[in-house]
Amino acid sequence: MYLRHLDYLRLVIEHGSFAAAARASGVSQPAISHGMKQLQQRYASPLFVRSGRRNVPTELALRIAAQGAVLVEQADALARPAPPRPEPNVLRVGLTPSAALVCGPALHAAWCEGHPRRSLLLCSADEGSLLAGLQRNAFELVISPRPRAHEPKGMACKPLYRLQPQVYARPSHPLARAKTLEQLQGAAWASVGPSVRGPVDVLTEAFKVRRMPPPRVAVSCPDFASLLNLVACTDLLAVVPHPALLGGDSPGRVVPLRLRETLPLYEMWLFHPAAPRKAVQGPIQRLLDSVGSTGAAHR
Repeated sequence: MYLRHLDYLRLVIEHGSFAAAARASGVSQPAISHGMKQLQQRYASPLFVRSGRRNVPTELALRIAAQGAVLVEQADALARPAPPRPEPNVLRVGLTPSAALVCGPALHAAWCEGHPRRSLLLCSADEGSLLAGLQRNAFELVISPRPRAHEPKGMACKPLYRLQPQVYARPSHPLARAKTLEQLQGAAWASVGPSVRGPVDVLTEAFKVRRMPPPRVAVSCPDFASLLNLVACTDLLAVVPHPALLGGDSPGRVVPLRLRETLPLYEMWLFHPAAPRKAVQGPIQRLLDSVGSTGAAHR
């Protein structure tokens, strides 16, 4: 087994696809595919399962990537000085782009208020890379959807709040009065990516259940602010998972479509080590109390 293949696995999980991993590593996509095949031959259980058009990492893949990252890091460390130890006054939190907007104020209140020396480090990515980062101690907390068949080892996970995604368009969009998903076939969509299981995949799942072709994603955006601006200025449609993401200026610029069908619900979860450091235990409970009750209002 080559360390290179373990690094390819980490990149596939972090970037969401073989093609994106190839771009990030500077190699060809066939090289990534070959590495994954070589790695898969060593395990009886699958490393990835298909979900729509995506390869979703299994719990086995996440564990291998986390442990493999340690091996790669140790090999690289021989050529550079050891990194400094994490600052005790810094809380490192990995979370999806939507969770960063929903949970950011509560995290700041729970960790920073009353403690002037503390600071908060928020890092946004897809849940595959976030959970792999938690397992290799890159984060102390992760807020993300829970991947299917994910049974975390050595960490605790608690449901935080439930999301009910809605489709949005500009008020003058030709499809703004659409009543069914069938009427949206052929429309172009904007999304925030990459994500192993995010709003666009919820939409893909809704289309798939009804045996309709998957939606066409025309633009992948870095965040929800740019996505909403695109939707307000173009004929693109988008799925927004939480009303907090609309911001103060978006109401009126975009409107929800009143569809008869509801999109699949999904929950945001809080992940942390089974035995978090003492300073983090209080903020964890405060986050569960504040965001959990706020999220319940949007169920």
